Amino acid sequence: MEKQNAEHLLRLLANAAALCSADRTDALPVLRQASALLWRLEPSAQPSSAIALEEKLSTPIEGWLPDEIRGDYSGPLLTANMTTQTCNEMILELNVSQLWEVIQACVNRVKQACRLRSDGEVLYRNFRLFLIEHAVIEPSQARDVFVPLNLSLSDFYEPIPQHLKHNGLIYQCPVCRWPMNALRHEVNCDSAWCREKKSVFQLKGSQLINRINNSPLKGEPPKDRLMLKAALWKFTLQPGLLELALAERLTEKGFEAMLWPDVDRTDLRIQFADTTQDIDAKVWVSPYELAKHIEQIPNHVSRWIVIPDYQKQNIPLLRERCPAGVRVFTQSQCVREAQKHAAPF
Repeated sequence: MEKQNAEHLLRLLANAAALCSADRTDALPVLRQASALLWRLEPSAQPSSAIALEEKLSTPIEGWLPDEIRGDYSGPLLTANMTTQTCNEMILELNVSQLWEVIQACVNRVKQACRLRSDGEVLYRNFRLFLIEHAVIEPSQARDVFVPLNLSLSDFYEPIPQHLKHNGLIYQCPVCRWPMNALRHEVNCDSAWCREKKSVFQLKGSQLINRINNSPLKGEPPKDRLMLKAALWKFTLQPGLLELALAERLTEKGFEAMLWPDVDRTDLRIQFADTTQDIDAKVWVSPYELAKHIEQIPNHVSRWIVIPDYQKQNIPLLRERCPAGVRVFTQSQCVREAQKHAAPF
């Protein structure tokens, strides 16, 4: 029960921060509820008023929220009255059950359509690649992929909101191509995967300058372009980048690696000498939320779960929570493990 309350508190805090950035009046009842729950979880601490708690949202949560509550999240939830990367990640990961239902409803319609067609494997693979490679699109770009499957563009893409436009331009992350919030002083992609790959910038005058290599990032006119919906960016595009990188690496090592086989029965399937192995890629910030997801995999399913190399420290926790048929590796560990099963020359 305490764990559920801690997750509920994090959800309230993230939602309160999002409301504060839009309309403080709407945030007030959520802040009061969060304050009451925080006092319940920490009865020895001095209770915070809604106003005091709102002020704390702009300071790193590791400075005022106990580790057993905040888990792996860190940093402020608000900066200059705008939600931070941490806040956005929390909103997506802590509301995963509701978001997953929305995503699955759309993607399942695509799967069902593809499984009824002789060319379904190719159509589905093109669909998945399109979402991974097109975080921002002009509507006409989707025609060749969406029309054959009778898909509605509005189920997957939405207009780019005003707060992601700066001086009439949008600034796309060089790694995933999703629009970044250029109104922040320090402009980073909301994805830890992309930040690890140096998608970190600073606004200097009217230019975005990469903080690692000092290269400028040019803004582009948004025109009538659309952006991938947040849940699909989080749970389809982001792991898709890991899936593509892992498939490329395994192919370089001589394995036959198939992406989304049997119309997405798994993310990646590799062929060993006398058997196959199914692999799912996961790009989450919180290992605790990912562990909950892994625990739901049935015991009879043989599956490798692969996470980014920069999350190596999460491996022990995730392995403790694995069902019988599941193993967890980082990207590099997965490649090494596959090589152990390779056919001898």
